[in-house]
Amino acid sequence: MIVSARQFDRARRLALSLAGIELLDRHHELLDRRSRRMGIVDAAGFDELLGAAEEGSAVAVQRIIGLFTTKHTGFFRTPRHFEIAAMRALSAAREGRQARFWSAAAATGEEPYSLAMALVEAFGSEDPPATILATDIDVEALACAQRGEYGEASLKALAPARRERFLRQTDDGRRWRIDCAPRRLVEFCAVNLAGAVWAVEGPFDVIFCRNALMYLEASRRQAALERMASLLAPDGLLILDPAEHVGGAGGLFCLEPDGLYTLRRERRPEAFSLTGSCS
Repeated sequence: MIVSARQFDRARRLALSLAGIELLDRHHELLDRRSRRMGIVDAAGFDELLGAAEEGSAVAVQRIIGLFTTKHTGFFRTPRHFEIAAMRALSAAREGRQARFWSAAAATGEEPYSLAMALVEAFGSEDPPATILATDIDVEALACAQRGEYGEASLKALAPARRERFLRQTDDGRRWRIDCAPRRLVEFCAVNLAGAVWAVEGPFDVIFCRNALMYLEASRRQAALERMASLLAPDGLLILDPAEHVGGAGGLFCLEPDGLYTLRRERRPEAFSLTGSCS
């Protein structure tokens, strides 16, 4: 291993302080593998990265966050979630308003673009009355999302009809680019769910936060869920992976089938005062 036990302890402290992520002993080998894939070849190289991140180097912080975070995602994972979100948008339109969605762990963009496709299909329009905020702590992943270009491996789960409708091949023929209709619906912004300030303003009809909260230390996870509750519309939905749960924040939410959570009316928290560039 290139990552020593002492270095892993330093990485643990950084993961918690920078991203609220709790690394366990079983993550030691994973961190070592990811470091090698990043091009770190020995303990001295990893030590240099740790030291720069501890001193606050923005570049080093982003590199090491990339080691801590999991970016496994795909198009239309748990398809029913997107169907339900589209139904919420149709209901909002019948009320004469625009629906607002937040993909809180967007990674490389497959989730928010899947939602955008579902909305275009549901409304039968290239310009449905909805907006999608897509955020992630990893700015490199967000840069990939903003480019909206994907290889064949990322597109395996995307139905051929959707690929034909919503993507175009790049000039070199090696990748596929998201078409302009889904792109128009999505705004990207960096947000650290364990951070003191979120550049996010509610209310949202639906918040997607799948396969992200499970990596946070328990108190950070509960704090994030409390803040999400304050950013949901009174009848809004929080969507987690069906295998996840809200843990200590259960007093704020009612569990519905398939990883869906609604607010308990009597326990709705006061809205947080959050300001920033994303809305």
